[in-house]
Amino acid sequence: MADSLQSSGEPIRVEYVPRPGLGRLAFVNFLLNLVTLTIYRFWAKTNVRRHIWSCVHINGQPLEYTGRGIEIFKGALIVFGLFVLPFALVIAFINIALGPEHPALFAVYTLLYLAIFVLWGAALYRARRYQLSRTLWRGIRGTLVGSSMIYSLTYFGSILARGMSLGWTTPVLNTVLQEQIIGDMRFGDLAFKFGGRAGLLYPTYALCWFLSLVAIIIFIFLFGAEVTALFGPEVQKVFDEIFKPDSHPTSEQIWTASTVAAVVAVSFIAMFLVVPMLWAIYSAKELATFANYTKAGNATFKLNATAGSLISLVVGNLLILIFTLGIGRPFMQQRLIRYMCERMEVIGTIDVDRIAQSQAALDRTGEGLADAFDLGVI
Repeated sequence: MADSLQSSGEPIRVEYVPRPGLGRLAFVNFLLNLVTLTIYRFWAKTNVRRHIWSCVHINGQPLEYTGRGIEIFKGALIVFGLFVLPFALVIAFINIALGPEHPALFAVYTLLYLAIFVLWGAALYRARRYQLSRTLWRGIRGTLVGSSMIYSLTYFGSILARGMSLGWTTPVLNTVLQEQIIGDMRFGDLAFKFGGRAGLLYPTYALCWFLSLVAIIIFIFLFGAEVTALFGPEVQKVFDEIFKPDSHPTSEQIWTASTVAAVVAVSFIAMFLVVPMLWAIYSAKELATFANYTKAGNATFKLNATAGSLISLVVGNLLILIFTLGIGRPFMQQRLIRYMCERMEVIGTIDVDRIAQSQAALDRTGEGLADAFDLGVI
């Protein structure tokens, strides 16, 4: 009897079923943002979510996004009135009355940055809660039932701890934060659970930490060698000639200077590309591990995340951003959701027929803090 109760429910299949219209939506959003001086972005974000959510099918039935642009707009207005405007007025008053060099201005800026760091986690939490509360499947909606400020203080503490430990507390802190947000997550009255230790993450983290350190040392050494070689006496004469008043450099001198500048630029770009790629190894391990630690009903999760696939996802999105001048941002969001759907596997069963509607109160406003801090949430 106990075995039959344990195995009750149905297996869960998640898939992404694309439908046309996202390109047209992206272009219309761009034009309306241009005409309204970006005020339309709240409605644009909502329309994109509605499209992408409807492409996510769970057991053949699509998700439904019920959020409204006016809700996000109201949230942004509240944050502007309670947070942005007071600081702006105080800063303007000090500049006019006391002068831009007055110590009070430094104190206000310090307070502003501190407030941003303290509230950063709350912005993430409230944005996630809003999105879940407006996400329906078979008429049932999700939510987060915890405190955004408790999460925010934990998040702020994690920022301080990472800095003091040179990053070595990252696996533990990320596990704590994930446990907190997953433990607060509900779909209807179905609670999600998260259980696991950070110890499994440390071998991969140590590997990436030391590889990154070695890579940075190598780049510093190579950059020093390049500077010594490229800015020798002959090259220095070329630069002196080019920047001399009323100079008329030859084409050969211009070519030499351009080559030097290109080599230095490529060196910097290479360093800023290689190190994040190394950390993709850890990011993939963390995503996969956290998925394994998550449970809903009798089901657990498996995410086939790899360093190569994450690099491909990020590079592809970066190219879309660059070559569409930001117009193609909805396709970046689509690729992220599609990546998660196609690589997610649900192992076990969930008795979906027994899930009741959530009784948690709905937020009347949207992601004001997230929009103010430009967190780029989906």
